[in-house]
Amino acid sequence: MNMARLLLAAMLIGAACVAPAAIAQLSTEASVTAMLDDNVNNNYLRISDRVTSALVGLGYDWETASTNTQAFYTGALNYFSAVTERTFQVHTLGLTYAKVFDEDDQTLLNIGGMVSARLDRGDYTFYDNTQWSVYGNVKQYLADGIMGRASYSFRSVRLAELPDFNYTEHYGFIQGTFLLPTRTTLILEADIGTKVYASTNVDSTLQAGATGRRGSRATTASSPGVTQVIGLARIGQPLMEGTGLSLTAGYQLNLQKETRYLTSDYGSLSDDELFDDHYGFEGLQTGVMLTQLLPAAMELKIGGTLQNRKYTDRPAYDLAGGQVAGTREDTRKILTLQLEKRFESPGVVFGLSWEYITNRSNDFFYDYTNNALTVRLAFAY
Repeated sequence: MNMARLLLAAMLIGAACVAPAAIAQLSTEASVTAMLDDNVNNNYLRISDRVTSALVGLGYDWETASTNTQAFYTGALNYFSAVTERTFQVHTLGLTYAKVFDEDDQTLLNIGGMVSARLDRGDYTFYDNTQWSVYGNVKQYLADGIMGRASYSFRSVRLAELPDFNYTEHYGFIQGTFLLPTRTTLILEADIGTKVYASTNVDSTLQAGATGRRGSRATTASSPGVTQVIGLARIGQPLMEGTGLSLTAGYQLNLQKETRYLTSDYGSLSDDELFDDHYGFEGLQTGVMLTQLLPAAMELKIGGTLQNRKYTDRPAYDLAGGQVAGTREDTRKILTLQLEKRFESPGVVFGLSWEYITNRSNDFFYDYTNNALTVRLAFAY
């Protein structure tokens, strides 16, 4: 945590330097989300749960004519009603700085850093971790209807009980936005990320049980890291007053195909950085989103995504633990409906959403469907 303490000290010193010449303002936010999920672990076991999430945030802003500096704290609690041991909390401290250059606001610079800690309970304390990260991005208007953006971030993650999964991550992207005469918005983006594990290569033996997923606390591949590149294109088009359509296509490819996976005594989870890291697979993803503005300051979004996932160094198994394929491959479809209502005067947002996931996999454990209904109430001042 020495680096985390140095980062926090630098944040406080930076805030103190800008404070005398700026206007200070306190900001607060809070939200409560309730989710009913009929397959909370996203696998064939279909364990349902009710998850309640509460978040509080405090920020202190210093503003000048061309800059904004904010120091902030957020605390989040995620409570699982059925499997209460999965309840956890996350605390985050951070500092952000934004500066506009040029009289015409043609260039915008954002930099920031965060320190966070996740605290779990019972048998799930293996999730406990501390993180610190820094980032910087710049947005530049290059010509009429053309805007460029570039970003870089660094993240360090330390898990108290799983040192083999400690890692650092470098991530960057460049993006171009083009506003066409047809009122079409075209976004082209290229990303590259590198995840490097802190420990040397370690191999352990998987002790298969009834489902082929139970055994030692951690099983790792004998490789130290992975590098992934992503290409993305998005097209947005207004169809009529208050109606817009966007189409997205992206492909992620692993150049260095060396990642680590975790198994646990509680069965494997899905859609999780330890159990199902996005660095662990490659493939094509496409998506569509229709946005409709409704009366009374309401907004409706209907979307769908299709993703092909080919996993690296990860075989597929049947439920008895027998290997059925050398490579796990999934086809994942997601349908989403979102309705949001804003109350401008008190600063309240009410949201209702439904998500349906179909995951077809040659690994029987990850062949599943999932329904999740979420209600959200948020306040910001």
